[in-house]
Amino acid sequence: MIYESPREQYANIKKLLKEHKHHPVLQGVISGINRGKIFVDDVETPSTTLVWAFNEMFYLAGVCTNHAFNSCLQPFIADVIKSQALEVGEQDFNLEVYPSELWQDVIPSIFPVGLKVGERVPFKFHPEQFSSFRLNPLPEDYRVLRITPQLLFLDSQQIISNEIKKFWSSEEAFFLHGLGWAALHGNKIIGTCISVFACGDGLEIGIHVYDTSHRGKGLATCMAHGMITDCMTMGISPHWTTESFRYDSIVIAQKLGFERLPNYQVYYLPYNYF
Repeated sequence: MIYESPREQYANIKKLLKEHKHHPVLQGVISGINRGKIFVDDVETPSTTLVWAFNEMFYLAGVCTNHAFNSCLQPFIADVIKSQALEVGEQDFNLEVYPSELWQDVIPSIFPVGLKVGERVPFKFHPEQFSSFRLNPLPEDYRVLRITPQLLFLDSQQIISNEIKKFWSSEEAFFLHGLGWAALHGNKIIGTCISVFACGDGLEIGIHVYDTSHRGKGLATCMAHGMITDCMTMGISPHWTTESFRYDSIVIAQKLGFERLPNYQVYYLPYNYF
């Protein structure tokens, strides 16, 4: 069986994720400050868990030979998760597994629907490399600003607020635990760089320039530079992870002091296939 864990019991899965205690996405959900849900085989003493970080990823962890849990996973995704995911705007089921070397052997039997295999790119941050990077000036009429409550008030289209609410339980939680920068053309918000998930000493960076006509002008690099500068000032570790096909994201990360590490395997499938 699969049960949704009550929020007050989220911490019970930490023992299944001992090697990931500094993982901003997982810990952001477990702490309750970031949006997500946790499903387990047993609420009090879970041995297997499925963590749903909204608008980001599912994480399957724990005992990979838990037949009672595993046999319910595909029907659970189809009957319960699918409608909820589509409602919050997610189109694809994206999955990471821990420990990957054990789960990879059983994933095909758990999901006979046939999950597709992709790759994600992790990075390691080197502060000294970041400190030696020099930004190019932005084109005229463009600027980047730190996201503050005052900037939210001036954002009449609520672009920043909507981006924050994809990942955070509230704007208040974001300003208490998160960081962000925005790009403007004139007085219009055209891009954001926010901590999409965060734990005590780290955050995961997410960047968007919404209008393609404004891309290629250095805005994403400039926003990320502001974010990482704030991280270094506050003693926070910035984390950067992206898909292997997002070449622009990889290039920006490497410019800003992130060392590309070996790709790792992930799974995905549009919900319409379930």
